[in-house]
Amino acid sequence: MVPHFQRRKKKMDDGIEQISTLITDAAMLLVENIRAIGLELSRSIASEKVLQESAQKSYPALCEVEGLTEDKRYHALRKILDHQM
Repeated sequence: MVPHFQRRKKKMDDGIEQISTLITDAAMLLVENIRAIGLELSRSIASEKVLQESAQKSYPALCEVEGLTEDKRYHALRKILDHQM
């Protein structure tokens, strides 16, 4: 027969192991989410850079269009960048 204190220790060890597994699983999930967010942020920054470069190329051409006020140039530029196709 197993003494009472050994059964109690076994239950405590099992509980600690379960908690350890839960913490490890939560940490791994957190790492995966942080990695995914980092990739998405990198893509977003790259996309923003492309938009800025496109605006820098498009704005001088809009300045050559006669009759466009500064406000209308910016409005046109925003439309072009929002609908690049």
